[in-house]
Amino acid sequence: MKVASFNISGGFYGGDESTEYFDRAAAKSVDNKLLDDIVRIINDEKLDVIAFQEIITTPEVGYIQKIADATELKYWAEFETSPCNLVQDTNCGLVILSRYPIENVEKMFFPNPNLSKTTDSGNTYYSYDKGILICDIQSRRILTHHNFPFRRFNSSSREHQEVFDFFNEQIEKFAPDIVTGDFNTEDFMDLTPALSKGYRRTIDDVTTVDGKSFDDVVVRKDAKAEAYMVKSLSDHFCVICEVE
Repeated sequence: MKVASFNISGGFYGGDESTEYFDRAAAKSVDNKLLDDIVRIINDEKLDVIAFQEIITTPEVGYIQKIADATELKYWAEFETSPCNLVQDTNCGLVILSRYPIENVEKMFFPNPNLSKTTDSGNTYYSYDKGILICDIQSRRILTHHNFPFRRFNSSSREHQEVFDFFNEQIEKFAPDIVTGDFNTEDFMDLTPALSKGYRRTIDDVTTVDGKSFDDVVVRKDAKAEAYMVKSLSDHFCVICEVE
């Protein structure tokens, strides 16, 4: 099974690092250039499953349907978690698209640490809800998630162990075969004992344009798996893993 994990930043990424992250103007629409790039990656790499983070879930936009229509990934499970701060008047969340039927879908929110930040502009921003999406595909249980962007709020993952304790509980409860997502910290294995004990990273390299190692496809330690990355127009790379 060829599985990918991909944070697509709401389908839009301006790449303007000169502006405070929170104060960037939201796009008026999703970027179809990135949509075309996503479809190209899925088809060129012959993916069986792709797990998205920060994908637009607003039905009127039809982002998920457009991907399904242009690829062989006709089945999906979605979890709308929050407004999308990058595209006006849209919501976003987690989606798993699959070549095969999807069963036993589970959804849950992380406990929100209620982070806040006031920028130089005088605007105050708060942490949106983040979540976990789990499903069964071809006798494999796959989990994807999006953790909180602690660094954007001048905080760190180690200051919020309660978030990782909750994540650890879900790993132990659902025992996924594959764990994907934007972990939003490079310390996630250390902070999640169930992962460090029973799983291994398949990518231990930079996965974002600003030099962070936040994305991965994590597999059980005894699983045979090889992974690589594909760059796109998103600020995250697409992590692809072939699991025997």
